[in-house]
Amino acid sequence: MSALLRLIPFALLLALYGCQRPPEAQRQMDNYLDRVGRVLQQDWQSFQPETLAPYRFGPRRERVLSIAPLRIGLLDLIVDTNDCRELQQRISERNTVLGKVMPWSHRLAYDGELLRALQQCTTLLAKQDDKEALREQLAAIAASKTNSLPATYWNALNTSEEFEQYLRFADQPLPVSANPLTDQTAIDALSDLARVGANLPHALPPDRTTLDALFRTLQRSQQGSQLITSLAQTTHGLQQATQMLQATEARLLCPLQAPSARSKILLNVFVLFYAGEIQPYLAQLQRRGQPWAATIAELRAVPGIPPATAEALERLAVTESSLWVRYQAAVAEHTQAWQDLLGACQSQPGQSGWQGPADG
Repeated sequence: MSALLRLIPFALLLALYGCQRPPEAQRQMDNYLDRVGRVLQQDWQSFQPETLAPYRFGPRRERVLSIAPLRIGLLDLIVDTNDCRELQQRISERNTVLGKVMPWSHRLAYDGELLRALQQCTTLLAKQDDKEALREQLAAIAASKTNSLPATYWNALNTSEEFEQYLRFADQPLPVSANPLTDQTAIDALSDLARVGANLPHALPPDRTTLDALFRTLQRSQQGSQLITSLAQTTHGLQQATQMLQATEARLLCPLQAPSARSKILLNVFVLFYAGEIQPYLAQLQRRGQPWAATIAELRAVPGIPPATAEALERLAVTESSLWVRYQAAVAEHTQAWQDLLGACQSQPGQSGWQGPADG
């Protein structure tokens, strides 16, 4: 098959993809930018999907921490702990075929169960003088497992497809909705996972049923990844509109520092399309984004975080260069740009040139 023929299916796929109707949030922003650009005779650049690339986690190999294997004489230990049935069960479970390949989230839960069994056994053997060597061995195992809990915790998150999916951009932004959007269940699950890590090792990990439920909650959510896409697209759109507003000289838009025919058209764009369509969407993003960003900051503060994971979370929130902080700055700068230009034309609310939307 020639190279040209091999490219035909790919070209057809791109053509079909290009024919898809953009999401409503994108259509609203593009319409807003187009109207501002036409009034101000300014050009603007459309959002490029490749700019979303930084908002995905890097390779797992860069985020998974190395944990030295715990080598103990398991058969001897099982024999020596006949009085500790729970500990025997935990040791036997780890050495089954399934136990050796359990996912990191189950290993985290297992280590909590093992540490509880070790504590129970150590307490049971405390009054047996001939078990001192065994107690020392159990204490050493417990210390090793306790010290590795933070690394096991981060490996549980970093190898989780559910965790990665929730904090990775989507191919669609949040929908435009007249009703408040909520993703509180998933945010609560992420916050619960953050608290699990923050409380280690003083509070041991929960059981695997509890951990599985938290990860499944993240998996069921689409809004976490959609929010990332919305913040990136909206930040870009607001910055484009701000540049057009700031590049417009007020003396040319309203030469007499009073409303002109062109400034009245611009005011109509502000009322109908910015206040009428864009601002309600910004309010949705603010309501959704505040608890999301706070939870990411909570997760970033958990000790033992791998540098690659810390950097990925910081690109989303926390730092001054993060997506969330840049979005907040874009909203504030855009608001100020409108105030400056409308104010110079005496067209801000309360000024003589202020009016409601024009008919039609």
